[in-house]
Amino acid sequence: MAGLFEGFVKRYRKGVTLAVLVLVSLICLLVSNRNVVIKPKEIGHSFVAFFQGGLTGASQWVGGTFNSIRELREAKSELADARRRLAEADEVTREVVALRQQNQALREQLGLSQAVAMKRIAAEVIAKDHDNLSSTITVNKGMHQGVKTGMAVIAFQDGLEGLVGKVVNVGIASAQILPLYDPGCYVSSRLDRSRHEGLVNGQGKDQPLLVMRYVKKLAKDNMAYGDLVVTAGLGGTYPKGINVGRVREWDAQSYETSLEILVEPIIDFDRLEYLFILESGG
Repeated sequence: MAGLFEGFVKRYRKGVTLAVLVLVSLICLLVSNRNVVIKPKEIGHSFVAFFQGGLTGASQWVGGTFNSIRELREAKSELADARRRLAEADEVTREVVALRQQNQALREQLGLSQAVAMKRIAAEVIAKDHDNLSSTITVNKGMHQGVKTGMAVIAFQDGLEGLVGKVVNVGIASAQILPLYDPGCYVSSRLDRSRHEGLVNGQGKDQPLLVMRYVKKLAKDNMAYGDLVVTAGLGGTYPKGINVGRVREWDAQSYETSLEILVEPIIDFDRLEYLFILESGG
């Protein structure tokens, strides 16, 4: 029996020590300064009350912990919901900004187009096709909107009006445009400053510069880098005075009777989104 007691004490040494200390403390509280009277019933009540208080505190702590966990889960759920709403708001904001930019671009183009004297049909690019033989740009306007084959096409970029090409095929609600950079697109043009004339055509989509041929050699004496090239208005397809491009370099061989000038288009076709079909053409 003694061995079992010793084993119990060794195994629960800390608990036994704590219980003894608590018991001694309670006895001391119940001992009178003059009369050392031990009241077993009061000691037992105090001992039980002590452990009841501990159990109550532990129960409250466990309950508070579970409440905290529940509140944490609710907070996480609310945070996830707030993040979702914020993401939706960001998406709406981006769409609004994109629409505002698009509307601003359209307003600028419509405002600039007031400078064009003839009627025009606003259109949006919906396709661009390139192959080894030819290139075309498809727009979302056709016969129903009054588009006809041979009409000239312009656009506005960075505050400038520039030639895009001409209509070559028309459907009920769409049309195809032969762009200026296509080798088959020929435009009667002139140097805006010196008024010397020539014929401009493209070199293909992969060649950024146009070629202006048949310009008189004496034009080089009155020509500079960046000079503007405009439509000459000959032939009836392209109205006079539309910007075509700017002079970038030229070649004057001694055995040639004319100049060959490389011209950078006014329009950046990679950025082309909206354009105007001029009803006076064709």
